[in-house]
Amino acid sequence: MFHQSFQIISLLCFAIGASADLYNLVATIPWAPGTPSSTDQSAIYNGTYYLSDRTNKGVHVVSLANKTQIGFISGFVTGLTNGTLTPAISGPDGIVVLANRNEMYVGDGDGTIKVINLFTNTIVANISTGSKKRADEFAYNPSTQTVVVTNGNESPPLVNIINATSHTRIGNISFPGASGLEQPAFNPTDSQFYVSVPETDGAPGGAIQMMNVDKASLSIVKTLPVPRCAPAGIVFGPLNQVFIGCSSSQVATFGYSASYIMNVSTGAIIANISGITGSDQVTYSSKTGYYYASAYLNTVNHVPTPVLAIIATNGTIVQQITTDNLTAHAVSVDPLTGTLVVPVKAKGIMIYAVSNGTTTTSTATATTSTKSTASATGSSGPQINRIEHLFGMVVVAIGFAVLL
Repeated sequence: MFHQSFQIISLLCFAIGASADLYNLVATIPWAPGTPSSTDQSAIYNGTYYLSDRTNKGVHVVSLANKTQIGFISGFVTGLTNGTLTPAISGPDGIVVLANRNEMYVGDGDGTIKVINLFTNTIVANISTGSKKRADEFAYNPSTQTVVVTNGNESPPLVNIINATSHTRIGNISFPGASGLEQPAFNPTDSQFYVSVPETDGAPGGAIQMMNVDKASLSIVKTLPVPRCAPAGIVFGPLNQVFIGCSSSQVATFGYSASYIMNVSTGAIIANISGITGSDQVTYSSKTGYYYASAYLNTVNHVPTPVLAIIATNGTIVQQITTDNLTAHAVSVDPLTGTLVVPVKAKGIMIYAVSNGTTTTSTATATTSTKSTASATGSSGPQINRIEHLFGMVVVAIGFAVLL
């Protein structure tokens, strides 16, 4: 009996281990032309991964099908202060793909935007924002072909509005009460642009601010305060949901560690993801139905614990992948396959694929939670599939044990 029980437990442990992860590492691309110490944002388009690399003054181009680096786009500005790379005056920085134009905009350290032709992976235009410091992060409305870009190192910080058809700047919006600016995002539900503000007048924990980008009335329309956050990366998911990644200053300033999901139509926090902080780039995949947070400055009990967190739309943490606190503040997901890519300095560009047998569709509804990780009252497709897969393996394990 003891022998049979041991066999059952062993097989159950094997079954649980085999079903534990949504994503598995499938390839690591070596750094070329050299290992970077400073990277910024990334993007995936038509099976090709792009990553800004300030150290090497260019953008890595990686084929996800062949799992090799196929190019490197140079021509960016790196600014030094006393011989040290200074992000505020260095590029490349933020990236946004304009899929309906086959273009990619990349911010540079001198305040310009490099326009890259995605057929040739070459720079075809240079747009001035009027700033001498970096053009940082982007968002795009494909219907109006309008791009917004943050110049967060200016005083006061600015958002510049770009006409993508003419490659010209049409104006800017000033944020006089803001400590800086982080990620802008376009909400396809209400067709509005929003931007994350680490701290501003009336919102010491930070805010998400909605902008009017019409040339005749450039302005801040609405301010949605965020509690104890200092928001950095934001991205829109379904039904007016915006995922908010809080910066590393959250713990030091507020003694709190969390990310949030907000409904921008009401300003209500509908999920609190406890224990995930220090994020920069975040993204959402309609293929998988998950949010992805590059929590590279995450801490646990004041100990650096960098992770890539995969989070359901109800706030449930699905998986955490150990990364680093140097280059892993970028994350991208292939919109067609769900393939996940994150750069890690000591290893390279790491490619993760969705595990075999996992269905990548999430229909979870958002739920409100407090300081603990949000509990799931709705279930996402991948989670259901993994549970069913686990249950099947358990049944098989018990059957084998009985036979033995």
